[in-house]
Amino acid sequence: MLLIALGYAVAFDGACLASDTVRQSFQTAGERQAVQEANAVLQEEIKLAARSQTYLLVDVHQGVVLVKARGIEVHRLPILSWRAPGDRPPAGLYRLAARPPVDRPKARPGEDATEHPIEVSDMPAEYQLVLEPSLVVAVGPPARDHPWFWIRGLVRGWWSRAVSKDSDAWLRVSLSTENARSLAWSVTEGMPILIGRSTIP
Repeated sequence: MLLIALGYAVAFDGACLASDTVRQSFQTAGERQAVQEANAVLQEEIKLAARSQTYLLVDVHQGVVLVKARGIEVHRLPILSWRAPGDRPPAGLYRLAARPPVDRPKARPGEDATEHPIEVSDMPAEYQLVLEPSLVVAVGPPARDHPWFWIRGLVRGWWSRAVSKDSDAWLRVSLSTENARSLAWSVTEGMPILIGRSTIP
């Protein structure tokens, strides 16, 4: 009986050791990939910081969207939640194809349209950022704040993926209503948008 018990103990220890080895190898591979992604993002940001154009840095791992100019943080927008295919967010440098549409205040007959300038409050709180190469970033408030915006965003995202050639190229980011409007206010057509890890774990 003692020999049988010792045999089971040795087998169990061997299985645990093998499991720990596999876990460590997966952890090491994940850390290596994270470091490579952070280095790639840093290299791209160095190039962007050398130019005068404002750019976005979206880091879902740190939970933040940064508006930056010359490498300096201009505005910080906390990410409340995010979703991506397989919970693996895209990474790389993209450009904004077109800024979100704005509901412009309508001037009454005889009024000068310039008397009603567009303000942050006029910007949409739920919209899609269509990026090049092919990627759609859906932005909107969380469901608990605006259920209608959340449902409309899900339907719009589903439809975009249904008609898109690359249905796996999407990212959904939840921001507060104020921050979603602020982001819509900040972006411009052709703006560089860098997505990925900005720090080494």
